[in-house]
Amino acid sequence: MAIRTTLYGYQVKNGKTVIHNEESEVVKKVFSLYVEGKTLNSIASMLTDENVAYFQDEVKWNKNTINRMIENEKYMGNEVYPMIISPSLFNQAKTVKERKSCKQETHTPEAELFREIAVCGKCGSRFKRVNTWGTREKWMCSKGCKCSIYIDDAILEDAVTGNLSMVVKNPDLLNVTADSQYMPTIDVTKEENELIRLFEQPKLNFSVVAKCILQGAKVRFDCCDYDNGELTEELKDEISSIDKIDYRIMKEYIKQIRVQPDGRITTVFINNAKITNGGAENAS
Repeated sequence: MAIRTTLYGYQVKNGKTVIHNEESEVVKKVFSLYVEGKTLNSIASMLTDENVAYFQDEVKWNKNTINRMIENEKYMGNEVYPMIISPSLFNQAKTVKERKSCKQETHTPEAELFREIAVCGKCGSRFKRVNTWGTREKWMCSKGCKCSIYIDDAILEDAVTGNLSMVVKNPDLLNVTADSQYMPTIDVTKEENELIRLFEQPKLNFSVVAKCILQGAKVRFDCCDYDNGELTEELKDEISSIDKIDYRIMKEYIKQIRVQPDGRITTVFINNAKITNGGAENAS
């Protein structure tokens, strides 16, 4: 298979690099579309759909091809390559790329916290944050459970903030019954399966088994919604004095966030009190 050795947009004539008229128009189009807000993938898909050849009638466009093009300073011209892209347009594309890269890599502290404590209200699996929908993120069950609404950072944070605001105004919503309720999570199932697997081994490693048993006991205990009243009263006193809801408050007082299949979001506090989009779930 032939490999392209001349930069796209150019051709060599009589030993000199000159502009390829048709290809140079594609280069200009790529830069213009990117500056207008099109993504690398969407530009590559468009060129593929239009059957634009990359080299020797071969249609070979992808995200990386477009990315290399908009990063190549040779298109502004030098002693070898004639100018196809003006410095102004090149710098505009560079600015757009830097802005997009910054947006993709930077998450709010709240989003990072939600990565740790958000779970699916149906199966108990972790809720993950993905960025495959252009510039808008999406939260979804890592096991594939469906949610009836599109959950992004703003929706998740607004719901949690709303639940916190409710208990700040009415701390009695944090009251819970003293009865212990055992509701196993997916972590419990994992630990149980791991213990079974260890016992099925032909030769037991007692230290590993002991560690697994202790971890199993821990995750089972975490499933028990129990409070002797002291933690609840302390929590109510502290929350009633809050004047601003921020990341620190969320991290200190929230134990878990559960995203229900219908899109409702349950905030579980450190005393196991549960508030779902403004409503308490703690009555016996």
